[in-house]
Amino acid sequence: MTLKTLDNNLKNLLIYYLITLGIGFSLGVLYVYLNSEFTSTGMLEQYLGNDDEWSPKLPKTLIDLVSHTHDHITMFSIIFLTLGLIFSYNSTINGFWHKFLLLEPFISIVLTFGGFFVIRFITPSFSYIIMISSTLMYICFYLMLFICLYELIYLNKK
Repeated sequence: MTLKTLDNNLKNLLIYYLITLGIGFSLGVLYVYLNSEFTSTGMLEQYLGNDDEWSPKLPKTLIDLVSHTHDHITMFSIIFLTLGLIFSYNSTINGFWHKFLLLEPFISIVLTFGGFFVIRFITPSFSYIIMISSTLMYICFYLMLFICLYELIYLNKK
């Protein structure tokens, strides 16, 4: 069984789910941009605070970090589990890249969201690792999403 051979009702359900998931995920990316401008400096300000008297930010507390990390690791794991289950039935990507796209996001989830503890309590330099891991996670998400949508919408049953 592959995505292109599914019943039309199931295809439609998955298409609507994936589009909705893509919108929600993209809004999260927009939120990150609005808060950090995708820069190391912006990220550090979010977690270490700043001295700006016009727009002050306090450093994140341990409880803030635990709450933030718990929420994000849990939700991102569910997102990548559901997307991965759908993607596992694609017929476009196989072999190493198939396995890489399925598994890599889980490594990036831990590095990205666990890394905020490292930034806050060990070294701000870890922000670069977080930027790399989160970028890789987002690339995996959008590749899997668009491959699934491509197969569900454009490929016909054979």
